[in-house]
Amino acid sequence: MGKLVTSNFNSHNAKQFVESLNETANSLYYVFLGKHTSFSDDNTPPTQNNSPQDAYYQPYRDMIYGKQVTTSDIKHMIANNAWSSGTVYAQYDHTDGDLKNKKFFVHVEEANGDFSVFKCLGNNKGALSVDKPTASETQPDDDIYITTTDRYQWKLMYEVPIATYNKFTTSKKIPIVPHANVSGNAVSGAIDFVTVNTGGSRYNSVANGIVKVTNVGGNSRMVEIESLVSANIAFTQADSNDSGDFQIERIDFLGKHPNGDLYDSSGNPNLSNNIANSVVVEANNASNSLRVVDIAGNFFGDTTQVVVRGQTSTSTAQITSLTSDTSSLSANTDFYKGSTFYVAAGAGAGAAAQISEYIVTGSARRVLLANDTGFATPSGMIIDSTSRFEISPSVTISGDGQGAEGRAIVNTQIGSVDTIEITKRGSGYTYADATIIGNTGIVGSLSADNANVNVIIGPKGGHGSDPINELYSDTVGISVDFTNSEGGNVPANNDFRQIGILKDPLFSNVVITLDNTLTTDNATGSGTSFQDEEVVTQSTSGAFGIVSARSESLLNLSNVYGQFVTSASDTTTHRIVGATSATSSTVASFKTSDKSTSNFTTYDQRFRLTGFAQTTTDAAFSIDEPVIQASTNATGIVHSINTGAGAAVLTITNKKGNWLASDAASGTDYTFDGSLSGGAGTFDDTAGPDIVPNTGEIVYLENVSPITRSDDQTERIKLMIEF
Repeated sequence: MGKLVTSNFNSHNAKQFVESLNETANSLYYVFLGKHTSFSDDNTPPTQNNSPQDAYYQPYRDMIYGKQVTTSDIKHMIANNAWSSGTVYAQYDHTDGDLKNKKFFVHVEEANGDFSVFKCLGNNKGALSVDKPTASETQPDDDIYITTTDRYQWKLMYEVPIATYNKFTTSKKIPIVPHANVSGNAVSGAIDFVTVNTGGSRYNSVANGIVKVTNVGGNSRMVEIESLVSANIAFTQADSNDSGDFQIERIDFLGKHPNGDLYDSSGNPNLSNNIANSVVVEANNASNSLRVVDIAGNFFGDTTQVVVRGQTSTSTAQITSLTSDTSSLSANTDFYKGSTFYVAAGAGAGAAAQISEYIVTGSARRVLLANDTGFATPSGMIIDSTSRFEISPSVTISGDGQGAEGRAIVNTQIGSVDTIEITKRGSGYTYADATIIGNTGIVGSLSADNANVNVIIGPKGGHGSDPINELYSDTVGISVDFTNSEGGNVPANNDFRQIGILKDPLFSNVVITLDNTLTTDNATGSGTSFQDEEVVTQSTSGAFGIVSARSESLLNLSNVYGQFVTSASDTTTHRIVGATSATSSTVASFKTSDKSTSNFTTYDQRFRLTGFAQTTTDAAFSIDEPVIQASTNATGIVHSINTGAGAAVLTITNKKGNWLASDAASGTDYTFDGSLSGGAGTFDDTAGPDIVPNTGEIVYLENVSPITRSDDQTERIKLMIEF
């Protein structure tokens, strides 16, 4: 029996992990560093195994310190596919079961240093990508996505600030930064791309030109058109600035100066006001006329107020008239019936409708549109004489959605459909077929052969709605910075060889400073109003702990779960309450260890021998050596020694047994010895570890080659957790 665990299941598990940090009853995760003693081969760290000893008990003994993972330290991650010119990228295809293993999305660096991620919707039939997409070319709510000059079609998925990119990116992964505008404008079941498998032949009903007359006969759907495949231009030469004759060249059409003049006092045109351009195919300078093709721009309403200038010859002249050549529009009635009339530029750009009738009356060429949506409004026409049109075969999309429309772009040299352009994306499709219609140009008794195409349906929710699922993110990245000593709360010396993630540990000794303590009858109380061994809970934060000591203004809590929050003394929202005594109080301040600035964001897991004194004069303890207190048989491994002014502390990891402090009052000394150095010493008190050993859950563990810490450096720990 065939079984499949879908990629969405992996993404779902990754989402659940990230959400566990953000939800109301959130879990607490800490990245910890451990193992300052050597592996048998530090250059080749052993693979971490999953035995209870190696994956659970020993890491607690080796643990040195940890730092909390905040919501800003965690991101969903995807493959690091940096865009590279000359690469063929796969295009999104909802029928491709191997899409996860293909490069169908890329990231690019923007001019401002940030990064953008794009999904490839079309790859120009498997051509090389040579034009990088950029976010400046699009908007998050664009219906029509970027089509670069290499004819790749791209969809912007999200943008990554440079700081976030640097914090999380590895050689294999980059972060996801959800973009609210992109996801908010995604359309579920939209049709964004249609693949052309074979283009067919004899697609001849193709034309382009300008709108000549709108609202013909008072009908907003009737438009008179003329071709601008070619046109004749008459001009008056500007003798004062004659730089030579016009050539077979590209020309620019230049508008007025701000003061209304076509030329300045020196006879120069306004070069900054380029309003259109074209290509000269025939120049007759003797008769002051040009024949041009491929006119692009908006100046047709007042052509006598335009200057033409040759890009090569720099010859300059004022236009006196422009006459369009209509011979390229068919003289056969209904030749374009069923095709799509599309406004490519000018007023109403983007409007499209099917041609219900094509009417030829003398030299006039008119189309009756199936609807005037985008062409007219109740207050008047949208299109005008600046509107450039294109006629091409229509693409009818059928399926269980609605509203999708398209047009076929034809290679006119061979009469074959080259690409499909979606003019209306529609919505709600889970399946769809496409038929190319209205393109049976009359060529004797022959009609166009049907092209073969596939409709590509967007992912559930639409492109950009859920980049985690869409881009197959099954990895979560965690990036935590250990900055120097974190304000003196963690050590910045020795080295480490193990990195892990600890979930929901219990703090061993949290000291709370109380304020506004009240007993059950709202009488003024104090810390002694609480009871030993009772559970104290702060319902708003979910934190709780067990009373281990109390005084007038202080509570010592052990086995603390969660993180207490402080509040003003007159605030009732965040009060803590004893489960047995019902005494309540506000938390004025707290600390989580013997360090005055300690808090829940870090912990020091070393066992600290305070009041340390070296009792040998001929031998000193050495870092990483095992030590033993012979009288108790307690053992450990030296992590660091501090004998500076105001502090004398020796710290150990791998603590085993019950270490006893010397008692100056009774004169009892409990000496411990170094097994390698021969050093001996005593101490008068202990502190730590901050976390109750073996509490919480180690969910990630990795062995690495040794990394040395220092007071003047920051270690950025990047972990990639794959689900």
